[in-house]
Amino acid sequence: MNYKVTHITDYIYDFPATLCHNLMFQIPPELAFQQVLEYSCEINPRPSSELEREDFFGNKYLYFSVERPHKNLTVKSTSVVQLSTPAWMSVKPAFTLPWEKVVELLHSTQTSTDIRQYYLESKHVQFVEGIQEYSLKSFTPNRPIMEAMMDLNTRIFEDFTFTPGFTDISTPLEKVFKHKKGVCQDFAHFSLACIRAIGLSARYVSGYLETLPPPGKPKLVGADASHAWIAVYVPGHGWVELDATNNLLVNDKHIRVAVGRDFADVTPLKGIVYSGSKQEMKVSVDVRNIEEG
Repeated sequence: MNYKVTHITDYIYDFPATLCHNLMFQIPPELAFQQVLEYSCEINPRPSSELEREDFFGNKYLYFSVERPHKNLTVKSTSVVQLSTPAWMSVKPAFTLPWEKVVELLHSTQTSTDIRQYYLESKHVQFVEGIQEYSLKSFTPNRPIMEAMMDLNTRIFEDFTFTPGFTDISTPLEKVFKHKKGVCQDFAHFSLACIRAIGLSARYVSGYLETLPPPGKPKLVGADASHAWIAVYVPGHGWVELDATNNLLVNDKHIRVAVGRDFADVTPLKGIVYSGSKQEMKVSVDVRNIEEG
């Protein structure tokens, strides 16, 4: 499956900003199941400095600054990727290790710190009251880890309502849990909290998802958005990805961009701006299956 992703971010300032420094996480990586065919980034006004680097988690990111007065900042990332079926799709969940055994391995020196760091709390992933009890309804004694993961994924999908506008990135996890409403970032953070609270390692994945239009309706340009899901470490199989927003084991319709402990590590575009006025941000994301036109 070949996809073209166009991600446009516009900042509009009431009065000119004199300086801004930015970090952008929108560069898709090369993976066993993801080949990057094209990537480009257009920034207007043209940056005074621009540098591509790799962060602690292995993600590529772009640093840039605009060091002259400007009332608008537009960042347009375009990528073309080819996706194939990930190896975990052929794993039989019933034959994976019992989840308690995985916890033992993670909390021993047999497992690297690169994996173990993902069973800790983080800025947006807190072990709120009741979270462990919610998780253990799926992670019953001696249950194979992938069976339990998929059961938890289904329960979150059924118990929570996708409600744009109910939360923003500052909304505490307690509120999401109490009202069982939110968007993909909330579902991902809640999933991570459930899994980490019982001692397993799970990380946040940011990227894009092909959004199919209703039957007979045209695809709306700009109707898509950035997406988020999780990856859980399964010994012998690596990081296995699940999407609670859509209740599925991630296959070949998710374009990966970055991984981290939570959203704060992989914010698509963040920075500091020097300005004495308010600003407005507009984001447009379009994901097209090139093979379907």
